[in-house]
Amino acid sequence: MFLISLDELDRTKRRNGIRNITELAEASGVSRRTWSTTVRDRRPTPQVLDALARLGARPERVLIADEASTQASA
Repeated sequence: MFLISLDELDRTKRRNGIRNITELAEASGVSRRTWSTTVRDRRPTPQVLDALARLGARPERVLIADEASTQASA
């Protein structure tokens, strides 16, 4: 399973001068609730991935492998 990289999310926020979830919602057009859920669960959705792309996130760093999920299936 892949998860949103919180490091890349933070880098993207800093790059855009975004300090909190409310500002992230305003800058991206994605609801504050969606961002809160994304930060908590780290599950990628098309809406969040599109928003991160628009904000300039690095595509090769947006997703990371969930180590626990990967090891459990091995």
